[in-house]
Amino acid sequence: MKVGLAITLLSLAVCLAGPVIAQQGLKGPTGNIDPEGGSEPPLRSPRAPLDPEQRAEELRLAGKCQQAIPIYRRMVARGGFEIAQFHLGLCLLDVGKAEPDAQRATAFKQEAASTILNAANGGLANAQIQLVSLYLDGVGVAADPVEAGKWALIYHANGSRFVIHLPDISPELQARLDGVLNGTSWAEAQSRANSWSPAARDWDASR
Repeated sequence: MKVGLAITLLSLAVCLAGPVIAQQGLKGPTGNIDPEGGSEPPLRSPRAPLDPEQRAEELRLAGKCQQAIPIYRRMVARGGFEIAQFHLGLCLLDVGKAEPDAQRATAFKQEAASTILNAANGGLANAQIQLVSLYLDGVGVAADPVEAGKWALIYHANGSRFVIHLPDISPELQARLDGVLNGTSWAEAQSRANSWSPAARDWDASR
């Protein structure tokens, strides 16, 4: 008798609770699941803010160098690594090409060449190969084919380019070098390359 009464009461409770569950919906791992099969979208965490280098690089790749340059300059002033120097130089070159005022354009290109040179002296292969074109074309620096040859040789011997899979000097760039350098000037370029060594960083000098 008692068992029968208990079963009857349990059945009644289930019947009464059914509509309530249907109205409230069942809780799933990604939100509320309603009887119609729909669900609320899962909650998404807000995007983490980018650090300065990521923000500057995002702007540079989007063609917004005017906004990226101040960020890169602050990074370089605080002792930024060679990559920040190199990317600053690339942005300055882009801005210099688009600058209508000749004096300002020259200033941008000179700052670009100086910054890229610093990165190249720090051992950054990307900056070293960029200097080859700058010295051949006289962009931001006085044209100097021998100096261009020197940086081509340094880049060619830079072991880090193999690690990051940078190609050797392109045939077109090599042809340009061979067109302005003879045996004597190549020997001078080799002598300059042999005399070069990477600049010591701040933490190297403190050891």
